[in-house]
Amino acid sequence: MKWITGAIAAVAMLALAAGVRAAGGSELFASNCIVCHQPDAKGVQGIYPPLADMVGNYVKLKAGRAYLAHVPSFGLTGVIVTDGESLDGNMPPLSQLSDADIAAVINYVLTKFNQPLLPADFKPLTADEVHGYRAKAMSENEVHNERDALLAALRKAHDLK
Repeated sequence: MKWITGAIAAVAMLALAAGVRAAGGSELFASNCIVCHQPDAKGVQGIYPPLADMVGNYVKLKAGRAYLAHVPSFGLTGVIVTDGESLDGNMPPLSQLSDADIAAVINYVLTKFNQPLLPADFKPLTADEVHGYRAKAMSENEVHNERDALLAALRKAHDLK
């Protein structure tokens, strides 16, 4: 049994020495999001919605934090309106991403592309928080309805035009 523990420790040290580590938010964005949302997170007009200068408003409400975790977890389908533009697309679920991955990519998008919109008391999402948001599976249509409710709540709170 001691040799198994020693072998595991040796493999872990070799992995660290080789530079193997968990992907950070920027790497996850580059490998999972950039094709549609573009390197500047401004999306593609008429096709893919922007994330930049937009989703930072969402974390002003707890429901917004949950929504941001639900979109990559469960996907989103249907017509959405962003900046007055109607987009009819499909965001597939990124089920290959772990809770920590989803937290990392959301935090990257928020802090890199939405910094001016974040509330002064903003705290990054954690893997445990994302795990809680993913505990009950949702359909892409349910996520769409969640988006509508979130945007209505933000408009009511005057945090969204």
